[in-house]
Amino acid sequence: MSVVYRTDAAAYESGRPEYPFGLTDWLIDEFYVDETSVVLDLGAGTGKLIPRIRATGASIIAVEPHEDLLDILKKRFPNVDARQGTAESIPVEDGTIDLVLCGQSFHWFSTKDVVKEIHRVLKPKGALGLVWNTRDSNEAWVRKLNLLLDKYRGDTPTFSSLEWGNMFPGNGFGKIRSCAFPFAHCARPEKSVHDMLRSVHYIHMLPESERKTFFDEVNQIVETIPRVPNTEQIKFPYQTLAFSIEKQ
Repeated sequence: MSVVYRTDAAAYESGRPEYPFGLTDWLIDEFYVDETSVVLDLGAGTGKLIPRIRATGASIIAVEPHEDLLDILKKRFPNVDARQGTAESIPVEDGTIDLVLCGQSFHWFSTKDVVKEIHRVLKPKGALGLVWNTRDSNEAWVRKLNLLLDKYRGDTPTFSSLEWGNMFPGNGFGKIRSCAFPFAHCARPEKSVHDMLRSVHYIHMLPESERKTFFDEVNQIVETIPRVPNTEQIKFPYQTLAFSIEKQ
């Protein structure tokens, strides 16, 4: 059974970065996505992946279980086919999808039942794409931030545990192929750091007193971050990690 995810929808939209433009090239080169393709954005959140998919010309179906996130997605992209649903019971017909794409989400529902459900909706030569924007700990202040987050994570599912990778190869899918795209998210720290952290499930779920202690420590880190010259913005370094798995 997948874990129930909770977040602050407004903070998610404000604080989470968009995906780099290179992801569109990856969709085209790795999966041959074009205007004839149907791409399912599973666990779509507020639609952060949609601009990169839309640039390929593909048709998009976005599926998201949480109404507050889905409402933001619908406002941002009123012409996208957006459906409320779960990874365990995808509201799509059998064999109708060229590519299932999961952005920041697969670690929440990486079970055999979900992989079987993804297999069901894919066309015979379809594929699964998994994407995560990961904080680049090569930067010292990001490394400190990641260590602070680790203190509060507990047993919350994350990409970095790599447990999601145990599904492949197998369960009707082949081996994993991977690539990475470095980029920087430029914004004021109250958005790129504070709102991003408010959108993290296990921070969102902290009791108020613990959350205050956490953000007091965050503020000490934020004070050390250099600003972009002549602005109040910072550069938050990320690595987008992208994985492709073909249906067999």
